[in-house]
Amino acid sequence: NLFEDDVDDSEFENALKETVTGTLSFNGQRCTALKLLFVPKLHSEAFADRLAKKVESLSVGLPHEQAEGKFSSITPLPGRGRIDYMKSLIDDAIEKGARIVNKNGGMVVGEGESNESTLMVPAVLYRVKRGMKIYEEEQFGPIVPVAPYDSIDEVEEYARTGTYGQQVSIFTSNSNGALSGSLVDKFSTVFGKININSQCGRSPDT
Repeated sequence: NLFEDDVDDSEFENALKETVTGTLSFNGQRCTALKLLFVPKLHSEAFADRLAKKVESLSVGLPHEQAEGKFSSITPLPGRGRIDYMKSLIDDAIEKGARIVNKNGGMVVGEGESNESTLMVPAVLYRVKRGMKIYEEEQFGPIVPVAPYDSIDEVEEYARTGTYGQQVSIFTSNSNGALSGSLVDKFSTVFGKININSQCGRSPDT
């Protein structure tokens, strides 16, 4: 898999780049957004830390605002109800053992001044596991859940028994290897589209 000890850093960077785009473009509010990230436990903390730094570099603001000549990457959610739902998912995960690893993750900008703000800083949640709402529900918002796993069997079980089966992305340093080939075979009966080393998306996107 991608997180072997001898993995090329450029492949790691590609996975991080595709993950940030796949989870947070349009604030994660698209059906093809990456909703849950399974990462081998041995490398999951390093992945989460590097992912957090990438997320921290995103600009958070109103759609028309610019920073260094670029418009905001993260913009308001469509209603206060979405903020309340994001908070409930984050609170549930933290109560059950997860933690936010990026600076200000989950903070609602301007909330102290008004309860009407719908601009949330993305939250990278680490150590997400079965039994948490975010593990079972599609957030459609700026929450990036990282679920460490010991065995690929855990991922296969999630694929077989999960409610959603539209697409999956597999990130690997050897796309022709036995592991990725085996996963493609097994996932082909579950998911409508399998992406290798790229985020999920509709065909017209690329």
